Amino acid sequence: MGGTKGTKQSKVDPPLRIKIGGIEGHRKQSLNRVTTTKYNWLTFLPLNFYEQFRRAVYFYFLIITIVSFFVNDTISPLVSLLPLLFVMIITALKEGLEDFSRSKSDKLVNTAKVTVIRNGKEEVIASQFVIPGDLVVVRNDGDVPCDLVLLQSSPGSSKCHVTTANLDGETNLKTIMTPHNYELSPGVGQGYIVCEAATPDLYSFNGRLELQSGEAALPLTIDNLLLRGVRLKGTDRAVGCAIYTGMHTKLQLNSRYTGNKSASSEKYINKFMVALIVGMVVVVVVLYLIQRHKEAKIVPTMPFLGPPTNFNSAWQIFEDFLSFLLLFNYMVPISAYMNIELYRIFGMHFMHNDLHLYDEETDQPCRVNASNLNEELGQVNILFSDKTGTLTKNLMKFVNCYVSGRNFRLQKTQLLCQDTGEHLELGKLDAEASVFFEALAVCHTVEVLQGAAGDKSPESTSERSRLMDGDIVGRYQASSPDEKALLEGCASLGLVFEGLDKDILYIRRYPWGGGGTSTEELSFERLHVLEFSSERKRMSVILRESQSGTIWLYSKGAENIIFPRCKPSPRLEKTDEQITQYAKEGLRTLAVARRTLTEEELATFEAEYRNANIQLSNRSELIAKCYEAVEMGEFLFGEFSALDNLRFLLSCPDLDLLGATALEDALQENVGETLEALQRAGLKIWVLTGDKVETAFNIGLACRHIPPGSKPHFIVNLTEPSELRARLQELQAAEAEVLVIDGITIAALLTHLPREFADLALRCRAVLCCRLSPLQKCEIVTLVKKRKKHITAAIGDGANDVSMIQEAHIGIGIAGREGKQASRCADFAIARFEMLRRLFLVHGHYNSQRLAFLVLFYCYKNIIITGCMALFQVYDLFSATNVYNSLYLWLFDIVYISFSFTYLAISDKHYSEEKLLRWVYLSQEHTEKSYSNPPPLAISSSHPELYKTLAHNRQASMGVFTLWILNGFLQCFIIFYFAYCMLNDENVVHNLGQTASFQTFGTMLITIIVIVGNLKLLLVAGYLTYLNLAMILASILAFMLTTYLYNLDTSGELYDVYNQFLASLPLWLYTIICSAACLLPDFVIKVVNDMFRGPRALGKSAE
Repeated sequence: MGGTKGTKQSKVDPPLRIKIGGIEGHRKQSLNRVTTTKYNWLTFLPLNFYEQFRRAVYFYFLIITIVSFFVNDTISPLVSLLPLLFVMIITALKEGLEDFSRSKSDKLVNTAKVTVIRNGKEEVIASQFVIPGDLVVVRNDGDVPCDLVLLQSSPGSSKCHVTTANLDGETNLKTIMTPHNYELSPGVGQGYIVCEAATPDLYSFNGRLELQSGEAALPLTIDNLLLRGVRLKGTDRAVGCAIYTGMHTKLQLNSRYTGNKSASSEKYINKFMVALIVGMVVVVVVLYLIQRHKEAKIVPTMPFLGPPTNFNSAWQIFEDFLSFLLLFNYMVPISAYMNIELYRIFGMHFMHNDLHLYDEETDQPCRVNASNLNEELGQVNILFSDKTGTLTKNLMKFVNCYVSGRNFRLQKTQLLCQDTGEHLELGKLDAEASVFFEALAVCHTVEVLQGAAGDKSPESTSERSRLMDGDIVGRYQASSPDEKALLEGCASLGLVFEGLDKDILYIRRYPWGGGGTSTEELSFERLHVLEFSSERKRMSVILRESQSGTIWLYSKGAENIIFPRCKPSPRLEKTDEQITQYAKEGLRTLAVARRTLTEEELATFEAEYRNANIQLSNRSELIAKCYEAVEMGEFLFGEFSALDNLRFLLSCPDLDLLGATALEDALQENVGETLEALQRAGLKIWVLTGDKVETAFNIGLACRHIPPGSKPHFIVNLTEPSELRARLQELQAAEAEVLVIDGITIAALLTHLPREFADLALRCRAVLCCRLSPLQKCEIVTLVKKRKKHITAAIGDGANDVSMIQEAHIGIGIAGREGKQASRCADFAIARFEMLRRLFLVHGHYNSQRLAFLVLFYCYKNIIITGCMALFQVYDLFSATNVYNSLYLWLFDIVYISFSFTYLAISDKHYSEEKLLRWVYLSQEHTEKSYSNPPPLAISSSHPELYKTLAHNRQASMGVFTLWILNGFLQCFIIFYFAYCMLNDENVVHNLGQTASFQTFGTMLITIIVIVGNLKLLLVAGYLTYLNLAMILASILAFMLTTYLYNLDTSGELYDVYNQFLASLPLWLYTIICSAACLLPDFVIKVVNDMFRGPRALGKSAE
């Protein structure tokens, strides 16, 4: 039993009681209004600024800006204020435009016209004015405006069809039912709907319909609920009662999900910022102490400076310290955060518009839901993958079955007995085989979409072709591809499911290939469907045979679930052996069984089920117990006499095993090449699946998840801690490369030996976990995440993969045949598994490398400009005087160097895409039909190993950061002392004999800083274009132009300074020589690296 944390009790919302027909007093309230905006016109500025100032760096600069208005006249407050305002305005503008776009979308939704029935009459209102209890009319192809309980469908029907593509992306039709035996009569009191409060779960709903007549309440489930966002299909008209409206609909509750993942890059960015702040504080403290010494010892000896100040006063100490803090706060790059966001936006744009990540068949580009994780794609070292629909296509084909002790293979309209080589039609099989195929034809939830009959005449096409091409089989709508494949296989043999009409299943037997000319119709009354779930791993139906009245329970599901519920028999063992053989061939298997039910058992089940179905709490658990009881034949116990119970036991009412099926699921294109490339790139790949061990293992061999030549080690069906510990120690000593483990063992390991299991598994090159539940998938990801040293990614395509995807550092969803639940909840969404190779090896590599360069260069350039200010303090009595004109500080980050290096950071490529990605096969044929004998591999200029160089953010380590900072200090020393030496002895540098002024000295420094900072980009760039060169040139010219224009202002401090600078030949020579001296070490290092590191490293990789 689960408990609550602490002393607080979990709050349970009371159930809702809604009158059908609505409440008159609330008719004009906009209860169905949808709002997805974060702000309104009044709250935008305060809320947005509050959110921005929650960042510590922004708040720090706000304090510094406020202080600068009262301290240190040498630096204008605008130096701190302008960059802060610029960054905040850009961020606010981005947020505002996004919110305005959301507001326009909301208005379109809220003002859409909706038909409702009020006082017995239909009227059209805006969608936002629908209230709980309103009877809403939805037409064919119309969107449902809120969550409705279906009360009426087209005349003569108790159901309607909808498509849920807007919710989960599934394009197959779903069937929604009206409450059993309920008829809507407008104008007459219809009672109340009592239901649970709104929850985000799209697949669960508990409620009941209480009739005013006093009759027993009718249960309401998710099968009676029309969710907002679904679209009515194949139904002329449907009427439903509104229950959840506006922001309380399940769609809106789901759309509020926001991830809180952060990239590992945030750690090194924060470390760099802390290092810069600590460095700044150290410099400030040292300079302040030196200033105190100068004021105490030297200033009194210089009477011309005026009377000494009282430097021991508290205010003076405070002001002096803050003066230095203001002077060097430029060392902390606030605008770096804006550039990082810009880089991420462009990275998202590049991935979204990459044609190699676009699937033309589904019109699906790469979608980025979390751009703050772009660079994390280059850091993954553990990949968790689903199998079905991810590594395979989830396109099922019924290929084999085992029945009557014989193994059959489907070949068009016949069955090939693989033991004897005999070809048989369905009509020539024994009664036991006929029952098996009838079970497949009735044990399902497939619907036949209503439509017109085919246009082809009987003369132009065969009866079989007409049925298969569209009259019936072509209109099958199934939520599971397995069920559709089984029915298509049965139809090809001549046993056709023709549809469901008022709970009557119709099956027709056609005499393909001889054996008679007449067809035979079979009918069954479907009493109950015991639905499939990932926990039950089976589904069952209860039917009454129309001819004999016999009640049957048919069940199909995973063999490890069905077999324990079957009577012990030799057939059970033989079927298990054949299923194991199917699994070794990479086929998906199902076991099929049935049993009879007595009228008493059925009545007991229906009573228990009806009682469970009207409960609002724990309904799912109670229904699951009912399902289990009727499948196991447990309802008689406790209800009848001891003699009846004895008779019940002696009759042995367990399931009778009928046989087994095997379906083929082809591999995705290029899945083998993708997995091998990722493994060579250093990723360890774990496949987490619900399939049988043998099936998953053989698929793993076929797709090369399990490396050729490696020895797999199995840990299966072990639950005792002592046995598990001994087995783990044995495998650790054997240095296992491949680990195969099943769900039962996983559960025991996670409970008793999680650390030991993780230690062993993380040493393996490949791990295959089978028979897992969705929760176990999530728990395994959590276990690895806790090790801290690993960056995990999870990829899947179904709703059962969502928890795993959301738990991993990076979640990647595939918009597959199981719907778009995974892609909606993922950080990144792609159309096919093979795209993962490009997403990681190209975009991950580029994004990780580019962000590291952006952050490092930001720190480097800020060190240069503040380093010169620190050196100047030695020569101005440590007076906290700014050596630069305020104009230079205002524009340095925004204009002088920002555009050129930001563009390079966004577009730089140290390696071409082909070198990072190329993986060439001597044979381009991909073995989709066969799971063995992969083609030989040849590598041509293939270097996925380059991905390893980025692991653990090596490109942004503290060592690399230190080298950049030392390079910045070296260059600031060269720049400052070149200028100092030039003006120290003879400062007559202008053409007309004037001496250089203080402003000239600052201009000399900033000129070299701008030129060196921009030209350094040429040396560190890996991929230069004409646009890069143009940006660099434009940045230097922008500096010259803005300085020239400002120096024309007669009231400015720079008046005529730059005119004299440009006219001075010595200053031009100084600019050229000093710039060359600064860049010479970088140039030498680049030449040495290109000569000795690049070709040799690439050569080793090729080997």
